[in-house]
Amino acid sequence: RLRLAVWAGSDSSCARERLVPIVLCNQGGAAGSMKFKELFYLANIIDYGRIVTLYWAIQSSGYTFALWYSVSYILDAFDGYAARALNQESRLGYYLDMVIDRISSSLCLHFAAKAVVDGNTLVPLWAASIVAFFLRACIIVVELVAHGTVMYLSEVLGVHQKQMGYDYAIVRRYLGDKRYLFWGCVSFEGFGLGLIVNSSPLVLLSLPGFLFRAAANVTRLISIVLAQEKAKEWPESQTVDGEVPRRGSSDRLGHHRAASPPGAQVVRRTRSNSSGGS
Repeated sequence: RLRLAVWAGSDSSCARERLVPIVLCNQGGAAGSMKFKELFYLANIIDYGRIVTLYWAIQSSGYTFALWYSVSYILDAFDGYAARALNQESRLGYYLDMVIDRISSSLCLHFAAKAVVDGNTLVPLWAASIVAFFLRACIIVVELVAHGTVMYLSEVLGVHQKQMGYDYAIVRRYLGDKRYLFWGCVSFEGFGLGLIVNSSPLVLLSLPGFLFRAAANVTRLISIVLAQEKAKEWPESQTVDGEVPRRGSSDRLGHHRAASPPGAQVVRRTRSNSSGGS
Protein backbone atom coordinates (compact mmCIF):
# COMPACT_ATOMS: atom_id res chain seq x y z
CA ARG A 1 0.00 0.00 0.00
CA LEU A 2 1.40 3.35 -1.02
CA ARG A 3 0.49 6.94 -0.36
CA LEU A 4 0.19 9.36 -3.27
CA ALA A 5 0.54 13.10 -2.70
CA VAL A 6 -1.92 14.86 -5.00
CA TRP A 7 -3.22 18.37 -5.31
CA ALA A 8 -6.82 18.83 -4.21
CA GLY A 9 -8.99 21.85 -4.75
CA SER A 10 -11.02 23.55 -7.42
CA ASP A 11 -7.95 25.07 -9.09
CA SER A 12 -4.22 25.51 -8.59
CA SER A 13 -4.54 28.84 -6.79
CA CYS A 14 -6.41 27.34 -3.88
CA ALA A 15 -4.99 23.82 -4.00
CA ARG A 16 -3.84 22.12 -0.85
CA GLU A 17 -1.73 19.00 -0.52
CA ARG A 18 -3.22 15.85 0.89
CA LEU A 19 -2.25 12.20 1.08
CA VAL A 20 -4.55 9.68 -0.54
CA PRO A 21 -3.77 6.02 0.19
CA ILE A 22 -4.55 3.65 -2.67
CA VAL A 23 -3.62 0.11 -3.62
CA LEU A 24 -1.64 0.09 -6.89
CA CYS A 25 -1.30 -3.66 -7.31
CA ASN A 26 -4.97 -4.57 -6.97
CA GLN A 27 -6.02 -5.37 -10.52
CA GLY A 28 -9.33 -6.96 -9.70
CA GLY A 29 -10.56 -4.72 -6.91
CA ALA A 30 -12.70 -1.61 -6.98
CA ALA A 31 -9.65 0.65 -7.16
CA GLY A 32 -8.63 -0.68 -10.59
CA SER A 33 -11.86 -1.82 -12.23
CA MET A 34 -14.83 -0.14 -13.83
CA LYS A 35 -18.20 -0.65 -12.21
CA PHE A 36 -21.14 -1.55 -14.44
CA LYS A 37 -23.22 1.30 -13.04
CA GLU A 38 -20.70 3.81 -14.38
CA LEU A 39 -22.05 3.12 -17.85
CA PHE A 40 -25.28 4.82 -16.79
CA TYR A 41 -23.84 7.86 -15.04
CA LEU A 42 -25.53 11.00 -16.33
CA ALA A 43 -22.17 12.56 -17.26
CA ASN A 44 -21.34 9.52 -19.39
CA ILE A 45 -24.80 9.49 -20.95
CA ILE A 46 -24.17 13.09 -22.00
CA ASP A 47 -21.00 11.90 -23.71
CA TYR A 48 -23.00 9.21 -25.50
CA GLY A 49 -25.23 12.01 -26.71
CA ARG A 50 -22.15 13.79 -28.04
CA ILE A 51 -21.30 10.70 -30.10
CA VAL A 52 -24.82 10.58 -31.55
CA THR A 53 -24.84 14.27 -32.48
CA LEU A 54 -21.39 13.92 -34.07
CA TYR A 55 -22.73 11.03 -36.14
CA TRP A 56 -25.65 13.15 -37.26
CA ALA A 57 -23.22 15.93 -38.13
CA ILE A 58 -21.06 13.81 -40.44
CA GLN A 59 -24.21 12.53 -42.17
CA SER A 60 -25.03 16.12 -43.16
CA SER A 61 -23.22 19.14 -44.55
CA GLY A 62 -23.03 22.91 -44.38
CA TYR A 63 -25.14 24.59 -41.74
CA THR A 64 -26.75 21.31 -40.69
CA PHE A 65 -23.29 19.92 -39.93
CA ALA A 66 -22.49 23.07 -37.98
CA LEU A 67 -25.73 22.77 -36.01
CA TRP A 68 -25.20 19.19 -34.85
CA TYR A 69 -21.52 19.78 -34.25
CA SER A 70 -22.30 22.80 -32.11
CA VAL A 71 -24.80 20.78 -30.08
CA SER A 72 -22.10 18.19 -29.40
CA TYR A 73 -19.64 20.92 -28.43
CA ILE A 74 -22.12 22.56 -26.06
CA LEU A 75 -22.86 19.21 -24.41
CA ASP A 76 -19.15 19.03 -23.69
CA ALA A 77 -19.62 21.88 -21.21
CA PHE A 78 -22.17 20.00 -19.11
CA ASP A 79 -20.74 16.52 -18.55
CA GLY A 80 -18.29 17.77 -15.95
CA TYR A 81 -20.93 19.76 -14.09
CA ALA A 82 -23.12 16.65 -13.97
CA ALA A 83 -20.25 14.46 -12.76
CA ARG A 84 -19.39 16.84 -9.91
CA ALA A 85 -22.96 17.61 -8.88
CA LEU A 86 -23.98 13.94 -8.76
CA ASN A 87 -20.63 12.64 -7.49
CA GLN A 88 -20.33 10.52 -10.63
CA GLU A 89 -16.70 11.05 -11.58
CA SER A 90 -15.26 7.93 -13.16
CA ARG A 91 -12.25 6.80 -15.12
CA LEU A 92 -14.57 5.75 -17.94
CA GLY A 93 -15.94 9.28 -18.18
CA TYR A 94 -12.46 10.80 -17.99
CA TYR A 95 -11.14 8.86 -20.97
CA LEU A 96 -14.43 8.91 -22.86
CA ASP A 97 -14.46 12.69 -22.71
CA MET A 98 -10.88 13.06 -23.94
CA VAL A 99 -11.30 10.59 -26.81
CA ILE A 100 -14.50 12.28 -28.00
CA ASP A 101 -12.75 15.66 -27.85
CA ARG A 102 -10.00 14.45 -30.15
CA ILE A 103 -12.40 12.77 -32.57
CA SER A 104 -14.65 15.82 -32.61
CA SER A 105 -11.91 18.34 -33.42
CA SER A 106 -10.35 15.99 -35.98
CA LEU A 107 -13.67 15.61 -37.79
CA CYS A 108 -14.16 19.36 -37.90
CA LEU A 109 -10.67 19.87 -39.36
CA HIS A 110 -11.20 17.07 -41.90
CA PHE A 111 -14.45 18.48 -43.24
CA ALA A 112 -12.99 21.99 -43.23
CA ALA A 113 -10.08 20.74 -45.38
CA LYS A 114 -12.56 19.02 -47.70
CA ALA A 115 -14.55 22.24 -48.09
CA VAL A 116 -11.34 24.11 -48.95
CA VAL A 117 -10.30 21.56 -51.58
CA ASP A 118 -13.80 21.59 -53.12
CA GLY A 119 -13.55 25.35 -53.54
CA ASN A 120 -16.48 26.14 -51.27
CA THR A 121 -14.67 28.66 -49.07
CA LEU A 122 -13.09 32.09 -49.28
CA VAL A 123 -9.69 30.46 -49.77
CA PRO A 124 -8.46 31.10 -53.35
CA LEU A 125 -7.89 28.01 -55.49
CA TRP A 126 -4.14 28.58 -55.72
CA ALA A 127 -3.87 28.37 -51.91
CA ALA A 128 -6.45 25.61 -51.37
CA SER A 129 -3.98 22.72 -51.33
CA ILE A 130 -1.69 24.54 -48.90
CA VAL A 131 -4.50 25.40 -46.48
CA ALA A 132 -5.95 21.89 -46.70
CA PHE A 133 -2.52 20.41 -45.96
CA PHE A 134 -2.16 22.69 -42.93
CA LEU A 135 -5.57 21.67 -41.58
CA ARG A 136 -4.80 17.98 -42.00
CA ALA A 137 -1.40 18.48 -40.41
CA CYS A 138 -3.20 19.95 -37.38
CA ILE A 139 -5.17 16.72 -37.08
CA ILE A 140 -1.98 14.70 -36.81
CA VAL A 141 0.34 17.06 -34.95
CA VAL A 142 -2.05 18.95 -32.64
CA GLU A 143 -4.96 16.59 -32.03
CA LEU A 144 -3.21 13.21 -32.11
CA VAL A 145 0.52 13.56 -31.44
CA ALA A 146 0.60 16.56 -29.08
CA HIS A 147 -2.45 15.63 -27.02
CA GLY A 148 -1.57 11.94 -27.11
CA THR A 149 1.93 12.65 -25.82
CA VAL A 150 0.63 14.85 -23.02
CA MET A 151 -1.91 12.23 -22.03
CA TYR A 152 0.73 9.47 -21.97
CA LEU A 153 3.18 11.48 -19.88
CA SER A 154 0.44 12.56 -17.48
CA GLU A 155 -1.42 9.29 -17.07
CA VAL A 156 1.41 6.76 -17.39
CA LEU A 157 4.55 8.58 -16.22
CA GLY A 158 2.86 10.92 -13.74
CA VAL A 159 4.18 14.19 -15.20
CA HIS A 160 2.03 17.23 -14.47
CA GLN A 161 0.22 18.50 -17.54
CA LYS A 162 0.74 22.10 -16.52
CA GLN A 163 4.48 21.59 -16.18
CA MET A 164 4.95 20.60 -19.81
CA GLY A 165 6.24 23.56 -21.76
CA TYR A 166 5.67 26.20 -19.09
CA ASP A 167 9.07 27.68 -19.92
CA TYR A 168 7.41 29.18 -22.99
CA ALA A 169 5.20 32.25 -22.67
CA ILE A 170 2.64 31.04 -25.22
CA VAL A 171 2.09 27.81 -23.27
CA ARG A 172 1.76 29.70 -19.98
CA ARG A 173 -0.86 31.95 -21.58
CA TYR A 174 -2.73 29.03 -23.06
CA LEU A 175 -2.85 26.86 -19.95
CA GLY A 176 -2.51 29.43 -17.18
CA ASP A 177 -5.18 31.92 -18.22
CA LYS A 178 -8.71 30.60 -18.73
CA ARG A 179 -9.54 33.55 -20.96
CA TYR A 180 -6.82 32.58 -23.44
CA LEU A 181 -7.75 28.91 -23.14
CA PHE A 182 -11.40 29.62 -23.88
CA TRP A 183 -10.54 31.98 -26.74
CA GLY A 184 -8.14 29.49 -28.32
CA CYS A 185 -10.46 26.51 -28.04
CA VAL A 186 -13.60 28.25 -29.30
CA SER A 187 -11.64 29.88 -32.14
CA PHE A 188 -10.15 26.54 -33.14
CA GLU A 189 -13.61 25.07 -33.62
CA GLY A 190 -15.04 28.28 -35.04
CA PHE A 191 -12.39 28.48 -37.75
CA GLY A 192 -13.22 24.99 -38.99
CA LEU A 193 -16.96 25.60 -38.87
CA GLY A 194 -16.52 28.93 -40.66
CA LEU A 195 -14.82 27.15 -43.56
CA ILE A 196 -17.48 24.44 -43.63
CA VAL A 197 -20.39 26.90 -43.85
CA ASN A 198 -18.34 29.36 -45.94
CA SER A 199 -18.69 32.23 -43.47
CA SER A 200 -15.88 34.66 -44.19
CA PRO A 201 -16.48 36.81 -41.07
CA LEU A 202 -16.32 33.74 -38.79
CA VAL A 203 -13.18 32.46 -40.48
CA LEU A 204 -11.37 35.78 -40.20
CA LEU A 205 -12.53 36.36 -36.63
CA SER A 206 -11.45 32.88 -35.53
CA LEU A 207 -8.12 32.73 -37.36
CA PRO A 208 -5.95 34.42 -34.66
CA GLY A 209 -7.27 32.13 -31.90
CA PHE A 210 -6.93 29.10 -34.16
CA LEU A 211 -3.28 29.87 -34.82
CA PHE A 212 -2.70 30.63 -31.13
CA ARG A 213 -4.02 27.23 -29.98
CA ALA A 214 -2.15 25.36 -32.71
CA ALA A 215 1.11 27.16 -31.91
CA ALA A 216 0.72 26.59 -28.16
CA ASN A 217 0.23 22.85 -28.61
CA VAL A 218 3.09 22.50 -31.10
CA THR A 219 5.37 24.49 -28.79
CA ARG A 220 4.36 22.25 -25.92
CA LEU A 221 5.17 19.15 -27.97
CA ILE A 222 8.57 20.54 -28.98
CA SER A 223 9.38 21.39 -25.36
CA ILE A 224 8.54 17.83 -24.33
CA VAL A 225 10.83 16.37 -27.00
CA LEU A 226 13.67 18.73 -26.08
CA ALA A 227 13.27 17.98 -22.37
CA GLN A 228 13.34 14.25 -22.99
CA GLU A 229 16.41 14.51 -25.17
CA LYS A 230 18.20 16.73 -22.66
CA ALA A 231 17.47 14.91 -19.44
CA LYS A 232 16.10 11.51 -20.55
CA GLU A 233 13.80 11.81 -17.58
CA TRP A 234 11.56 14.42 -16.01
CA PRO A 235 13.18 16.35 -13.15
CA GLU A 236 11.86 16.10 -9.62
CA SER A 237 10.55 19.66 -9.85
CA GLN A 238 8.06 18.47 -12.45
CA THR A 239 6.49 16.04 -9.99
CA VAL A 240 5.95 18.16 -6.91
CA ASP A 241 3.69 20.91 -8.21
CA GLY A 242 0.64 21.10 -10.42
CA GLU A 243 -2.86 19.74 -10.65
CA VAL A 244 -4.58 16.43 -10.99
CA PRO A 245 -5.60 16.18 -14.66
CA ARG A 246 -9.23 17.13 -15.08
CA ARG A 247 -11.89 15.71 -17.30
CA GLY A 248 -10.73 16.95 -20.70
CA SER A 249 -8.51 19.68 -19.27
CA SER A 250 -6.02 19.39 -22.11
CA ASP A 251 -8.01 22.04 -23.87
CA ARG A 252 -11.56 22.55 -25.10
CA LEU A 253 -13.49 24.10 -22.21
CA GLY A 254 -10.84 23.71 -19.52
CA HIS A 255 -12.07 23.64 -15.92
CA HIS A 256 -15.73 23.66 -16.87
CA ARG A 257 -15.56 19.89 -16.57
CA ALA A 258 -15.10 17.50 -13.72
CA ALA A 259 -11.80 16.31 -12.35
CA SER A 260 -10.51 12.88 -13.20
CA PRO A 261 -10.86 10.26 -10.47
CA PRO A 262 -8.26 10.16 -7.68
CA GLY A 263 -5.14 8.27 -8.68
CA ALA A 264 -5.40 9.23 -12.35
CA GLN A 265 -2.04 10.96 -12.05
CA VAL A 266 0.83 9.93 -9.81
CA VAL A 267 2.61 12.86 -8.20
CA ARG A 268 4.89 11.42 -5.57
CA ARG A 269 5.26 7.98 -4.04
CA THR A 270 6.49 7.41 -0.50
CA ARG A 271 6.05 4.35 1.63
CA SER A 272 3.73 4.74 4.58
CA ASN A 273 5.37 3.90 7.93
CA SER A 274 2.08 2.61 9.23
CA SER A 275 1.38 0.29 6.33
CA GLY A 276 3.89 -2.33 7.41
CA GLY A 277 4.27 -5.08 4.86
CA SER A 278 0.90 -4.66 3.20
